[in-house]
This record gives sequence, structure tokens and C-alpha cells, in this order.
Amino acid sequence: MTNGFVKFALLWAIFVVCLSIFAEAKPKSSALNFFGGRPYDGFRQVHKRIPGDERAKVLAQAAANAYEFTYTQTLDHFTQSDTRTWAQRYFYNGDMYVEGGPQFIILGGEGSERVEDVLYPNYPHVQWAKQLNGMVFALEHRFYGKSRPFPTQTTENLVYLTSKQALADIAQFITSMNTQMNIKNPKWIVIGGSYSGALTLWFRQQYPNLCIGAVGSSAPVEPVLDFYRYLEVCQNSIYNNGSFACGEAIKDGVRNMVSGSYDAYSRNVMSDLFKLVPYFSVTPLDYKTFQTFFSSIIGNFMGAVQYSRVNAGPYKTGSSIADVCSIMTNNVANKGQSNLERLASVNQYISIQSNGGYDGLDYSYNEMVSELKNVSYSDLDLDFSSSRSWVWQTCNEFAYFQSTGSGNSSIWGASIPNNYYIDLCTDVFGVSINADYIKKAVAATRAAYGGTMGYSATNVVMPNGDLDPWHALGSYNSTDYTMVPYLIHNSAHCADMEPPGPNDVPGVVYVRNLIFMNIQQWLGLVEFDTASQATSINMAMESKAVAEPKYEERSVEESPLKFHKELLREPVNTFKHIQPGMVHGLPAPKLLEHQVFSANNVIRGSINQKLDHFNNTDISTFKQKYFWNNQFSTNSGYVFLFLGGEGVLDPKWLAVETLPMLQWAKEVGADVYGLEHRFYGDSIPDMYNSKLQFHTSKQALADIAVFIKSINKNKGYTTAKWVTFGGGYSGSLSAWSRQSYPNLVTAAVASSPFLQAKVDFFEYLQQVQASIAVKSYACGSNIHRAFTKLQQLMIDTTKRNQVNTYFNLTTPWVLGEEVVDTDAQTLFSNIYATFQLAVQYNNDNQGKYASGYGISNVCSFMNNDNQDPIANLRDVVNYNNGATVVKTSNRFQESVGAYAAGLAAGASQGARDAVLWFYQTCNEFGYFQSSDSGANIFDSAASVNIFINQCQGVFGSQYTRDLIEANVYRTNLYYGGNTKFNGTNIVMSFGSLDPWTRLGMTPAQSTNNLNIFQIDGGAHASDMYSPRASDSADLVAKRTLIQQALYTLIQFNH
Repeated sequence: MTNGFVKFALLWAIFVVCLSIFAEAKPKSSALNFFGGRPYDGFRQVHKRIPGDERAKVLAQAAANAYEFTYTQTLDHFTQSDTRTWAQRYFYNGDMYVEGGPQFIILGGEGSERVEDVLYPNYPHVQWAKQLNGMVFALEHRFYGKSRPFPTQTTENLVYLTSKQALADIAQFITSMNTQMNIKNPKWIVIGGSYSGALTLWFRQQYPNLCIGAVGSSAPVEPVLDFYRYLEVCQNSIYNNGSFACGEAIKDGVRNMVSGSYDAYSRNVMSDLFKLVPYFSVTPLDYKTFQTFFSSIIGNFMGAVQYSRVNAGPYKTGSSIADVCSIMTNNVANKGQSNLERLASVNQYISIQSNGGYDGLDYSYNEMVSELKNVSYSDLDLDFSSSRSWVWQTCNEFAYFQSTGSGNSSIWGASIPNNYYIDLCTDVFGVSINADYIKKAVAATRAAYGGTMGYSATNVVMPNGDLDPWHALGSYNSTDYTMVPYLIHNSAHCADMEPPGPNDVPGVVYVRNLIFMNIQQWLGLVEFDTASQATSINMAMESKAVAEPKYEERSVEESPLKFHKELLREPVNTFKHIQPGMVHGLPAPKLLEHQVFSANNVIRGSINQKLDHFNNTDISTFKQKYFWNNQFSTNSGYVFLFLGGEGVLDPKWLAVETLPMLQWAKEVGADVYGLEHRFYGDSIPDMYNSKLQFHTSKQALADIAVFIKSINKNKGYTTAKWVTFGGGYSGSLSAWSRQSYPNLVTAAVASSPFLQAKVDFFEYLQQVQASIAVKSYACGSNIHRAFTKLQQLMIDTTKRNQVNTYFNLTTPWVLGEEVVDTDAQTLFSNIYATFQLAVQYNNDNQGKYASGYGISNVCSFMNNDNQDPIANLRDVVNYNNGATVVKTSNRFQESVGAYAAGLAAGASQGARDAVLWFYQTCNEFGYFQSSDSGANIFDSAASVNIFINQCQGVFGSQYTRDLIEANVYRTNLYYGGNTKFNGTNIVMSFGSLDPWTRLGMTPAQSTNNLNIFQIDGGAHASDMYSPRASDSADLVAKRTLIQQALYTLIQFNH
């Protein structure tokens, strides 16, 4: 090679470096600098991490020799008739190869691939290849860099951008290289980091015959819709590796930033501080605009944590936890600054570190959407199109949406709801890419690869750093001793993949050696030593066996129920507070004039139940109330048991003869019992507020088992066929009782049961919207207009008083008062609760809903074109309140205080029942009805945060999002949820309008002994109430089918 050519190559390399700098200066949305945990130019940012002089040498070598190639790749590996192909770029370095050596392949991820990955001598994998006489490949991922199956990235073209297609690309590439290069004894080792790390692990799992092992660093193998744990880990890393003062300063700064968004003066201050382009004062403001701004500011800390002191690029000496914490706390240059000002200083510092300067912050959501909708590629900036590609993959397969939904313990507040990311998917890719689509896509990805708990393979090393937020989605299972997970203490994202350096913590050094040792073992160069193999970390939840209780019969007491007029009255609930976004309950049947009510045969009884059925050493007991009606009994052996739910058990369920259950009891000659749920109504243990740990569905089911055995003994039932009934939560208990105690319960009828526990039950409001649209699409549009106007009034200091006036607030906001986001969300959720009630109980034959207050009624107000939508919204709230003047709560602490009052001595029954149900949601079920569903008629009214915060405010700081998620996981594991429920001899019914249907099962899941019916136009447990002439034809038909199915299950011929 001539000296002249070498000089030319070096000059060319310098030109390329300069060109890349020019390309990196290309204008782009500030929000995309670090969005969704991903830097603009990819998770690994190879070209930025190598020092400029060393990179120039690598590029000179690349210019002097041919290392870049293309491979003719199949477009669709799974449609045999599709023969289209495209050119996939790859890099190859065979300079170190000696025949018989291994083949290292570095998998490209969500960014352009670089020649440095096969040439830079300081990379560990290049060093290993040199030591082992190996060849090195780097394969660019389809739709990234220059690997473009189509000239544009239209949504129709992006259908071919999936991890499944990418894995098949790798398989075909390896197979072809084996032939093309005449590799007689191929020994492929697959390596990747971050998303490409997940690809490496999935490739070894899916194509074990094509590679001998895989190394997946910082691999997020668990797809998840709400990746709230990302920012949780960021917070923990800041507190633990920065300082407590740093975390508190960020918390205060974020709080002031969010509350300042509601105030015009504060917005002007922030416009100056952050050098916003343009200022807030000349920008149309809405929640998405603010959320984009918040995302940009919080993104500075996300990057600092994710790459903290990774031995590459700017993170070697800056841009890390220590550096941002220095600014947030004791940096001399920032002494005397407020924490909001320090957030601005961090923002400017990160920009200078990454981009060489700071020209202001663009925070436009619409501009970001516009950029992501650009379907073109750029040859000047190969990463220009990568943001669109990666956002597509998250919307279409993984989600990984990094919300601030971890509750009150979060230093990030409720600034970025999951709603924001779902909206982005819809706004960029179309209305079909909505919450339902993404949820199904995430479930399909998890099913395909197993997720964190289900991933299994051999010959894999899976390192993660505990500082790195992505480690929360890593796999720590070890089903085989060659499956090696390792969590590196005080290490960040893909740190083990970078060149060795002084920043390396001991764990990084150890893991590099561990990886190389495993590679040598895969190659057969050393024997596997299981004794010295790193101890794996198994995070699988262990199920501890619980001693099966003996369910011994307990003593019972009975007395006739005295008939008096009070039984004819509707129950009056003196507890006026409505839990925001938590509408539930099975109201008692309404007694109409033509209905027969007889209490002459109703006996009130009590059973002395054990407080803890699962601890044989605990002798504590409580009195559980029940009712018995034997007027229909013909000693047929049939016994019907109505199960109480989350409130007092009303005797009308056993006395209003027109109720379907009692009609069927009359036909079969059944005794009828009703059992009140522990801790509700009169079945309350002494000092109940100190015994909440015994207030669980599992204990309640054991109560049912003991009750049945005790009544059998007390009444001399020897061959009794018990049938349980319930609606809503008690419907769940009915189904679970048959599943849990099939030897005691012959059959079960469950109306509108909630079978799937779920923390963020955003599907509830989705169904509210869908049900309203069935009745009146215009109504839904008007509700959306009203909530948009409400949000506009909230962020306009001069007009906020209108909100006070319209909704008769409990504590009106005064001019200049700081608005806390949890207070605003409390107001919004209390308002949308009106529509929840109207939909859930629409036209049910009970209470006020028997003659109004349903969808058509509220929509008649919302469709009033003669006044402002916000006035219509006010009228709906007033209509729902009836003649009673009820103020609308707008303070988070009022909600907390109302529930806490239910735990105090002398609390009213309504307050007590409310807080006890709330405890069950925090401790077992979730069911938090947020607006985190993307585009919806309520907008970003209330994130799941507000419910987590309430749990912590009422029951203690230990009720974090993680604890509640774990509780919900255990509940679904125990009962099977709505996909693994295995009960038999059950009849279930669901109303098509009822939002709780989203947690139930569908008729398609019916089996010979599991009958599931959907009632078209039906609401919550509508089939349980007395028939009337106005019932829909389908409700009439389904009641008959339910009856027939039940009679078949209990072998009754009529």
C-alpha cells in the first residue's frame, strides 16, 4: 500500500468524521434526543463512544480495505409465495481468522451499524476473536441504517419490521455465510447489547442449531405496556449512587416544574430558564405539550443514569449521575439557585456534553409527531429515520413505555402518564395502533419469547448492570447451568461491551472474564466447571405451600328476621364521597309496587368464623351474618347460597320473590341462604382496622367452605347440592368458590365477575367510551370537547375560577395558588365518575337506574347544542347528584381523609365499607380505573398514579406500585385470571355495555361445563334483577339460557 493511498484514506476518514458531526447537528425534535430510554442515534452510539483520533484510524483502515458488504435478504420469511428481496448491509473482518476458528456476529439493533464493531481493537469481542483466531461480522438490522427493504418507511412497509423477521434474517445470513465462505465446522457466537442483546438471547432460543452460544448484555426480554420501573430504577440509582439530597432536589424541581405549568407567570419564568423555542406564551397549550416538555427534562436524568460512567464517549468523564447530582446539589456555580433553575442547568449541561452547545429547547408534541411521520431516509444522517423505526417496534411489539406511574414515592411526580406514549403511537401510525392493539402485541411478544420468567435457553450469558433502568426487564432465570445471568453492582447499560478502562467496577471486569470463559467452554477449549460457574440469580416467585385448613364446622345462631317497613326502604348511604375512578358494587334490588316481598320466612343468623383459616394456632373469631329463607324448600337437596360482596348484605336478595334466583329456587325446591362477606356490614371483627391482613378473598372463600359444612351439619343436609350466586365481586367469589371447593359447591352462577386482577384498569374507561358511542357517538365527542375545555380552563390562571363556579368545588382554587397535579386529577376523576355510573348501571332494574340516570339521560345533557360543553358537563354532574347539593371534591387529601375516616372508631357503615373495598384493591386486585388508554374522550384526566398515591396515603408508604403489582400477580397466579381459570359447572354472564366485562371471559371460552353468555345491551349484573316489560329481548333470552344451563349442571328436570 503506497504512502499516498494511506494519506488519502486518513483524509477520507477525517472527512467522514466531520460529515458525521455535520449530520448530528441536523435539526431534530429535542424530545427525540433521548426518548423512551433511547438516544437519538441508538442504544449503543458506537460512533460517539470511540475517541476521535482512534476512530479516524479505524475509518482509515476501513477505507483502505473492503469491510462493508451487502447480502441479498428475503423480505418475508414466513410467506413462501413472497419472493421479494432487499440488500442488507453487513461488515466483515476476516483479518484475524484461521481456519477452524469461531464466527463472532454482532447483531445490529435500533440504529445504523458501524464498521467500528468489527475493527476497533479495544472492543472485548474483537479481542476475543483475535485470541481465538475468529472472524467478526456485524449485521445491520432491517429498516435501520442502509438496510432498507423499501425506499420509504410507510406504515404498510413497516409491517415487515418485526423481531421475528429480524431473527429469521440472522438465521438465513448465517446459513448462507456457512456456504459462501465454505465454513466446514461453523461455530457462531452471537453478541448484542440492549435491544440487540434481547435479539441474541431470542436467537439462541429460537435457532439453537445455528449458533453455539449467545451473549446478551442489558437485554430487555420482557415486553411491558407500562414500564414504570424504568424511572423507579433511575430514582433508586440517583439516591444510592448520587445522594439523598440530589434525589430530593430533583423531586422539588420537578414538582415546581409541573405545578408551574398551571400558572402563566411561572410558564414565563420557565420559558426564560430553559430557553424554550418558542416561549410558552406564544404556544397553543395542552397537556401533551407539557408532557413533551417534562419528558425532555426528565430525559436528561434518564440518560445520565442509563450510561453512568460507562467507559465510552462523554460518559467516561461526565454526563453521569455524579455530574448531574453535582449541579443539583453542591456545585459552586449553582449555589443559590432554586431546584427549578438547577433542572435548567442540567438541561443545558447535557446538551453541551452531547451536542457541543445549547440553542434552546423545542418541546412541541406536534412537531415531534410530524418528524416521526416522515417516511423518508437520509443518507447524510443514517439515524434520521431510526426514531420512526424504533417507535414503530415499541408500538407494534414491545411497548417499553416509560411512564411516571409508580405513585407517590416517585420523584418524577405524575408528569408523564402512559397515555402519552399510547397517544403517540396512534398519532404517528394511525387510529388502528391504539391501546388494545398495543396490549395484544405485547402479549403476543411475551408468548413468543417467554418474557423474563419464561425465557429458557442453553449456552447464554446475560449480564445486566444494577444502575441501568433496563435491568428491570432482564432475565435472571437459570434453568440450565449453561444459562448464566449476572447482575453487576454499580454498573450501567452495556458497560461490559465497552473497552476496558479505569471506570470499570470490579463486576464489569469479572463479567468480561466470565463471558470469555463461557465462550471457550462452548468451543470445547475448556471443560464446563459447574462448581465455579457464576451463581445465577433466580427471581422467579416461589410459592410457599400453605397448610390446608381443616375447615371444621362452626357454631351457628339463628332468629326470625322481624318484618318492618325499614326493609322496604332503599338504603341511605351517608357516605357521600365517591372514590375517583373506582366505581363498583352490586346495589340491592329495588322493590317496585307490583313485586312481592315477604320476610316472614327469612331467618337472620350468625356463624362463629375463624379470623384466620390458615393458621391453626390463631383462635381469634368473629361473628359472620347470614340469612336463610326456607319458604321454597321441598327437601329436594338443592341449596342456593347468595354471596355478599363489598358492602352490607341486604335481605331483599332473599325476599323479593321476582328475582331470578328466587324464582329458580321455587322451581327446584331449594333452601336459600345469603352470606355476608367478612369485614363488611355487620360481619366486622372487633378492632377491624388492626386486622386488615385477614381481609382477603382467600379468607372469604374459606368462610364459604366452613359455612357450607356447618350448615350441612346443623340442618342435617347429607346430600345437599350447593349452588353459589353472586354479581360483580361476589360473582367472582361465586366462580372461585366452585373452582376452589368443588367438593362442597356443586355449581355456581356468576354475573359480571371480575376474574382478572389488574393494576392499571384503563380498559374500564375504554368501555365507558365504547358504550356511550353505541348510544350516541355525538355524546362521546361532546364529552371530549368538555374535558378539553376543562383542561384549558385549569391551565389558564385568569379563567380557573370558572371551574370553581361550574362544579361547586369543595375547596376552590384561589388566584395565585399553586395547583398540584394530584388535585387536578382528583377533580377530573370525580367528574368522569358520573359517566362511569351511567354506563355501569345503565337501565339496571335497581335504585335510581331503574328509571333514569343511564347513558341516554346523561347524553341528553351533553348533546345540548345551546350552551357550552363545559356547562353541559356541569349539568350532568348536578343531574347525577339529584336534589341533594353535593360539592365536587378537587383535593387529593380529601379522598385520603375520607377513606382514613373509615378506619376510625365510630365510622359510618358506608365509610367503613368504602375503605375496606379500597384495601382489597390495594392488597389484591388493583382495578384502578385510570385514563391511561391513549386517545380517549377524557384525555389525560387521571393517571394510575393517583390511585397508587391513595393506597399509600391511606394504608402506608409500603403500598408502592411494585408491591401492588406483586399482589395482583399473586392473585392472578392463584385464581388463574381470565385466561387460565379452570373452574367447572359454572354459568357466567356479562353485559356488553358493562366496563367490568373487560376483566371477564367471552362466550368463545365456553366449554361443556363452563357456560358463558354475553347480554347485548346489558349492563352490570343486569340479569340478576327482577324481569320487567322494558327488558331487552336479549336480556330476556339470556336469562332463559342461564336458567337452562344451570338446571343442566345441577341435573334438574323441569
